[in-house]
Amino acid sequence: MTPPASRALRPLIPSRRPPYAPPVAPRLSVALAMLSLAMQLTISANLLMIMGIHYDIPGGSPIVKINPATYVAVLALAIRLFEGGDPFGTLMRLFAANRLIATFVIAFISCIAYSLITIGVTGSAALIDSYLSAGILLLVLCDISIAERRVLGAVMLSLYMLNVVIAITESLTRHLLVGLYIGTYQYKAPFQVFRGVALYDHPLTGAMMTSMAIFLLLQMRLRPLFTTVLLGLSLVGLFAFGGRAALVATVAALLALGAWFLALDLLNRRLTALKLAAILGGLVLSFALAWFVITQTSIADRIVSQDYVDTSAKVREIQFLVPGLMDFREILLGIEVNRMPQLLSEVGLHPPFTGIENFWLVAFVNLGLIGFSVYLLGFMSLMIDLWRRSPLFGRVMLVVVIMVASTSNSLGAKSNVLFVLTGALVACSGYAEPRRAPIAAKPRSAGFARPVPPHRALTPLASLSRK
Repeated sequence: MTPPASRALRPLIPSRRPPYAPPVAPRLSVALAMLSLAMQLTISANLLMIMGIHYDIPGGSPIVKINPATYVAVLALAIRLFEGGDPFGTLMRLFAANRLIATFVIAFISCIAYSLITIGVTGSAALIDSYLSAGILLLVLCDISIAERRVLGAVMLSLYMLNVVIAITESLTRHLLVGLYIGTYQYKAPFQVFRGVALYDHPLTGAMMTSMAIFLLLQMRLRPLFTTVLLGLSLVGLFAFGGRAALVATVAALLALGAWFLALDLLNRRLTALKLAAILGGLVLSFALAWFVITQTSIADRIVSQDYVDTSAKVREIQFLVPGLMDFREILLGIEVNRMPQLLSEVGLHPPFTGIENFWLVAFVNLGLIGFSVYLLGFMSLMIDLWRRSPLFGRVMLVVVIMVASTSNSLGAKSNVLFVLTGALVACSGYAEPRRAPIAAKPRSAGFARPVPPHRALTPLASLSRK
């Protein structure tokens, strides 16, 4: 018996995989990526210093200059690339499906190579930990399932809240759980102005992480009572960490979002008495909570006692004098590592306690105009990619964190802010509202036509055949 033509030709047609189909991340790779995020939220540079690992100070082996979480993220990406037996092909498919991430990774590999020549291992390690690691993480998490994103969101929110509770406890007891190191110097009691640190490397890092937690919490749309409790706890945590820029930016964003949603409800006539009462009640509770924290506890001492222009704020003005002291060659190619302390001392800065506290300026001074152009290309590519992936509260989180980071040296030195921000935005995308599919219009007669029996439907054909 001769097989049909379609079946006979089927073995001759090669089954080819689409050339740019992005591979799916294996579960082990996703689990390791989540583990790296958990490590970033629990293992700080302070803890590594106590363990004898000189991660954030000059000298020592180059291996210890990279955060352990970065090694785990690299392992997660390696497992994803080698799972199919064609790591280079898998990487090319990932790059083809995520061109903005590819631009970011290639740009910062170029910056790292340039930094190795001009600054040395320490400067390049900062670029790896603060920037390139975020691209590595995103290559693993870029196409994970909705369920995996929600698991990631639950894990990150739990660790955020754990750090908030620790910071509040530290502020009430005036005792740091892990400690705080600036270089090799350890801050010890009695503290002139106390701020909670929790499991982070610096109070300002904790403030930015808590801001991320607030917008992740709002995007998750949990039960109202649970959300209210965690939101209030997070706002108290912002006071405990003492980050004024993070506190002001987060509260301003929340008020702007509230006003926006209220205006939409008014325009669409959806504002009910219950919703209006909930809004007014939330405002009253927020002001009451802020009054209690400021006047009845020691949690907000740093913000209350230094709400004026203090030393940290003055540094942010002095730092912009540094480019004026650079010659043409330094503006074009960047400052050599040995000349940086001299320029800082000339403008009145004394590292590691006072230095350039704007990561845009740090990148320009270190890389020069040529390297900074590549830096901007890569950084803005990542920002655009994260913006496209994120729902509303994720986009607000992105804007707030970058604004706050621009007021400090969070991304100018070794930092986990961009790494954790990337994970938080991926988690936010798991709670995005699904878009409604367009409904096709029904034919006019569909609602009125009566079903025709099969034998009647064939009657006209029979009459035609008779003719």
